[in-house]
Amino acid sequence: MAKPSYRALSREARGALASAINLDGLRATARAARVNTRTLERALRGERVSDTNAARLSRVAPKTRSAADFPTPRDKRAPRNRAPQHSWSLETIRAARDAQMKGDFTLPVRLAEACRTDDALFTAYHSRLAPQAAIATQLVPATGARGASVAAAAARHVHVAGSTLAGINGTLANHGIAIGHIERAANADGTIVEMRALEWPLESVRWDASREVLTARVLGGLPVDVIHGDGEWIVIRKFLDRPWTQDAAILAAAFVWAAHAEGLADWNSVTRAHGMAKLLGIPPEGFDLALADGTLSAQGQAMLDMLSGLVSGEGPVGIAPHGSEIKWQSNGSTAWQVFNELVGNREKAAARIYTGTDAQLGSVGGAPGVDIAALFGVKTTIVQGDFAAIEQALNTGLYEPWTAINYGDSRYSPRLHYEMPDIDSDAKRAEKRSARERLHATLREMREQKLELTQDTLNALAAELGVSPAPKLEATGSTGPTSVLAPTDQA
Repeated sequence: MAKPSYRALSREARGALASAINLDGLRATARAARVNTRTLERALRGERVSDTNAARLSRVAPKTRSAADFPTPRDKRAPRNRAPQHSWSLETIRAARDAQMKGDFTLPVRLAEACRTDDALFTAYHSRLAPQAAIATQLVPATGARGASVAAAAARHVHVAGSTLAGINGTLANHGIAIGHIERAANADGTIVEMRALEWPLESVRWDASREVLTARVLGGLPVDVIHGDGEWIVIRKFLDRPWTQDAAILAAAFVWAAHAEGLADWNSVTRAHGMAKLLGIPPEGFDLALADGTLSAQGQAMLDMLSGLVSGEGPVGIAPHGSEIKWQSNGSTAWQVFNELVGNREKAAARIYTGTDAQLGSVGGAPGVDIAALFGVKTTIVQGDFAAIEQALNTGLYEPWTAINYGDSRYSPRLHYEMPDIDSDAKRAEKRSARERLHATLREMREQKLELTQDTLNALAAELGVSPAPKLEATGSTGPTSVLAPTDQA
């Protein structure tokens, strides 16, 4: 009996699966492909599946949609935001974290607002969002003249404000999921449907575990299902299965906030003992401090007033009774250092939670600030993941429906793309130049040793040294030596 073979799906096939899942859901896509949901999830992660299942999954094509797939939605408005909660105990913080794990976002959203009152979490949160304001976006048209025409129209009639993108990015960072809502309206002459994407408040959204669907509360109506890509709702997330339990910074930041705040409060209390020395007065023997009823005597009150004056400076002159003593009492303990370590540790933890690294130039909390280039990083960083999730969600949930409604076929839809900088560009150019220099040095050595040089040999050397494309040999005569054409700058 032949042993079954396994293989991973191509990137294109995985992209088609992701597109189908965004539109129809995980279970419906699995049923259509005649595989179980676990097999589908493994294939999406790039893991190997059997050849039979791989063939079935490879036949799942990206869905194209028309205007008939997008009925006109009813007007919906979100409920008004609740007032922020001002009192947070450890029990309340734990309750908010548990609600986040269940997919009930009312209390977690209030907690995220409160966390931004902490200096460490405020800085880390805005460091995470800093690239959103610095990176430009562009619409990449579909192929052909029709694609270019649709992209030009989309730039005029599909609106996503920068403040909306920043809000979505912040909600995605804090809660692992963000919800967008689309408002539709015809243009002035009624020839085209315009769309505007707005962020729907996450506190009005919850996960219905019994039906496995997100629902949104609407003002003056019953909750409605949130279906990504239906022309009305946009779901932004990085993970397919319960993303609010996997990539939500608030889960870890909640107790960082508690520890940082408590550490600062305790440190402040200890500072009172360390920051000011205290005066202790010792009266002579026979000095009456209190009267028979227990109240302070006139002599005792006079000495107490004198000591208070010495400390505050309001009474710099005093007379001490004969035989009395005045001593300075100070706290020589070094226990305050534990608060220094605790507070500094929590500040670094906040930066790591939101940015993956503290991304600080110099010490945490000191000049010169945050290294934006370090936040950009490589394509696998947290920031790149945020942008990829927003791109995917807006492309399938906003631009494809708009194209299908106005042009009848979503295949002509443009795609939103963040123009991420290549921070390794200088290093790459230097590496290419170094590779060409090594190739030319090798060729000079071959000439000096009068070794035969053919185009095949040159191609092999170029491949070995990482020079592409390989330079071409130029014959100087029918029997004469050959020379290498100087390649143009290929950096």
